[in-house]
Amino acid sequence: MNDTISKIKQLAENSQIAAARSKATALEKTQRRHDAAQPLLKAFADVQNAPVRIEVLKRIWPYDFQHRPDRASALVIGYLGDPRRPHGMSFHTPGGQASYEVELTWDDRIVYVSSRETGGSQPLSKKFSEPDSWLAGFYQIMAPMLEI
Repeated sequence: MNDTISKIKQLAENSQIAAARSKATALEKTQRRHDAAQPLLKAFADVQNAPVRIEVLKRIWPYDFQHRPDRASALVIGYLGDPRRPHGMSFHTPGGQASYEVELTWDDRIVYVSSRETGGSQPLSKKFSEPDSWLAGFYQIMAPMLEI
């Protein structure tokens, strides 16, 4: 085999190895974020069938609140990240939305991020190094909205 073909084969193999490593690293990071988000996902699972206060529904959907489901699960805008391994959630709130997600820093540290967006103003974002304060924010958002 000549030298040119040998070098091309080696580059192709190196490229395949690098792609496989990259995919494995991405899956590992996705799993780490998902694992770190478990307290939030479990907390929401505990209240997803709780009734939402009528006045909250009226403030979120003023024109068709009576046609909306009245359970906490109706407040979910979406799960963030991989659908099979979400790393956060986004919710409707009166006047805007709230999001809770897990991020990884450039040096692979886990950061818990909560953000609140209200109509027309700058989003307010907070970052935490541990999940307790992050979850406290979730509880504070949900408490006045649910009939518990």
